[in-house]
Amino acid sequence: MLERYTNNPIITADPNNKLYSKKVYNCTAIKYQAKYFMFLRGVGDDWISRIFLATSLDGLSFTINQEPVIAPEHDWEQRGCEDPRITFLNERFWLTYTAYDGTTARAAMASSNNLYDWEKHNLLFPELQYPQRENLPTDWSKAAAIFPEKINNHYFLLFGDNHIWSATSSNILDWQSNPTPVISARKGFFDAAYVEMGPAPIKTDKGWLILYHGVDQFSDKRTYRLGAALLSLDNPFDIIWRCTKPILEPSEPYEISGLSDLIPGGYATLRSLSDNDITDMSEKNILPKSVFCCGVIEANNSLRLYYAAADTRICTATVDLQTVFQS
Repeated sequence: MLERYTNNPIITADPNNKLYSKKVYNCTAIKYQAKYFMFLRGVGDDWISRIFLATSLDGLSFTINQEPVIAPEHDWEQRGCEDPRITFLNERFWLTYTAYDGTTARAAMASSNNLYDWEKHNLLFPELQYPQRENLPTDWSKAAAIFPEKINNHYFLLFGDNHIWSATSSNILDWQSNPTPVISARKGFFDAAYVEMGPAPIKTDKGWLILYHGVDQFSDKRTYRLGAALLSLDNPFDIIWRCTKPILEPSEPYEISGLSDLIPGGYATLRSLSDNDITDMSEKNILPKSVFCCGVIEANNSLRLYYAAADTRICTATVDLQTVFQS
């Protein structure tokens, strides 16, 4: 349903930079003062994730800063800072990301007044007590995305990679989660196994547009596709529309073959594979497939999506809102 940029991918890993020599993916983006700011996840020689800033004047050709803006400092993020989402709110930029300690993934947040210098805050849900998914710790909390304005005098966010849950705050820093999911998996659809939150919600005249990831099955051959839903402007717990078909799914070679995080064994397996191994596994259809979007910029009733292809490289595509609502 989207129009892919003809020169995809727009950003790839740099073998000459040891901090993002393996993979660049799962980025967020914002346009500010006529300039595009992208925050991307980079994985380097040590297989630890860090968040880097890339900038552009046209939204297509980006220059990546050589040093990360968000890197592991605390015990709870010692194995990586992953998958950012950005929101501009109260004249400040808020960047949520996944802090990974090697066992548990937890939602964390940083803020900035200039997009270059970031102050880290606490974990968003340090005492979460309901399970995200079977065999995961109860305080597992990925994929947090903050609404760009207050609703009914509260701040809202959505998070989760099993169900999509909600949380509210009176000050943006301290969050109370709601144990009732807003969006869950649906049998018989592209999101039959589980769902995961995408970029920050987008306000439209029809409602809050939510982009999310839908996974079809719990298996090594799972596929991540991108779906959409509308939530009520006054009540973001209320779904008023949800797509029946994905708006983006892996189909291009650069979206199918790559260093997929979902491969059995994860990074330990990826370290042992050559480029030829990856290509061979892709051709035999035994690799998980994924497109993964954490970043979208809306302008003139059109969306520009920035998404990860095969957990390896960054691409972009555009679509008008009316097309999204017909999915």
